[in-house]
Amino acid sequence: MMQLDTLWKERAGAFWKIALRYFRLIGNSSFLFTLVLTLIFGAYYYSELLKVLPDAFPGLAIMTVIAAAVIVRTPLRFFLSEADLVFLLPAEDRLAGYFRKSLLYSFLLQVFITVVVLTILAPLYQHETNAGTAYYVFVITVLVLLKGVNVVMKWMELHLPAHQSVIGYTFIRLVLTMLVTYMLLIQALWIYVALAAGIIVATLFFVFYPLQRNYAIKWDNLLKLDEKQSMKFYRTANLFTDVPKLKQSVKQRRTISAMAEKLLPSNTVYETLYQKAFIRSNEYFGIYIRLLFIGFIVIAFVPGITGRMIGAALIVYMTAVQLRTLYPHFQAHVMVKLYPVSETEQGKAYRALLVRLLGVQATSFAVLSFLLRFNVIELFLVALAGALAVSFASLRGAKGKLKAVN
Repeated sequence: MMQLDTLWKERAGAFWKIALRYFRLIGNSSFLFTLVLTLIFGAYYYSELLKVLPDAFPGLAIMTVIAAAVIVRTPLRFFLSEADLVFLLPAEDRLAGYFRKSLLYSFLLQVFITVVVLTILAPLYQHETNAGTAYYVFVITVLVLLKGVNVVMKWMELHLPAHQSVIGYTFIRLVLTMLVTYMLLIQALWIYVALAAGIIVATLFFVFYPLQRNYAIKWDNLLKLDEKQSMKFYRTANLFTDVPKLKQSVKQRRTISAMAEKLLPSNTVYETLYQKAFIRSNEYFGIYIRLLFIGFIVIAFVPGITGRMIGAALIVYMTAVQLRTLYPHFQAHVMVKLYPVSETEQGKAYRALLVRLLGVQATSFAVLSFLLRFNVIELFLVALAGALAVSFASLRGAKGKLKAVN
């Protein structure tokens, strides 16, 4: 007979046994060096940026938005499998302890992320206000508690039937979280903070709790959430080693594909395949776009030409690292191997696409830098830094993948 009391511990232990193997591989790679270098760069120019912020800069408003987004975002992990729809569903009334452990686990993981983000925002808060460290620690404590309330609310949202959307409930959580966060940051009177906290408690019991009371658990939603969280971890690990369990999500994106075929015509089979894989796969296209916008932020706000040069080069290199898994994308496709194309041609096609993508990034950073400051010297230097990063990253990435295949 299935031991429900120990089931969660066994499943969580099995996942972390696999996860630790991947963490060791990540630790042995050059990722940690890149991460440390990025943190040093970010910390230095973060402090420099604070020195030149204008008095009218809406620092507290920006902090409120960032903190609220982190607090409201509540990915949950349940360690479920598809077979549970058959074997665990009949025992649903005895799984309260299992789900409590899952919620506590999800909360503790997110507490770490929340505290890290709020700690990063601490210098900005000190710059905007005269509050001491003790008060900011109190703010972090209250926001951590608010994170726990959001985890519980998210769990109750998952009981909604399929024909009802969670958007309205998520919006309610976001508005209330922003309200409490902003009041804490501006050091509002305690009566107003207590009133806002009371509204959240009332919303929890009168708006969200009835969802759990009136509707059953939606197992399909829990399975989708679990798979989504697993794939996020496996995609990260796949940057450093092959992950057999990784599943790709694909979107057609016909307009972008058509534009790419006209603007960047492909001359070989693998050039066409890699281009379509990049555009249609969220794992590559989404990461590329996010890093592109992060680079724009760096170019726009980092003070000093040297800082912008380093920032542009780092973003280009980080993009190349994220796109390394594009090279073996078709290794598991038997039909692709039937093409009479050598691995050398495959490597050339991958490198050609990589150079194109990184070149677009580097050029965009240089052009934005010029448009913001109209400095030809800066245009040349940022472009040069980007070009050097493109050359280094593309050569290193192509060699690394070719060695891995051979």
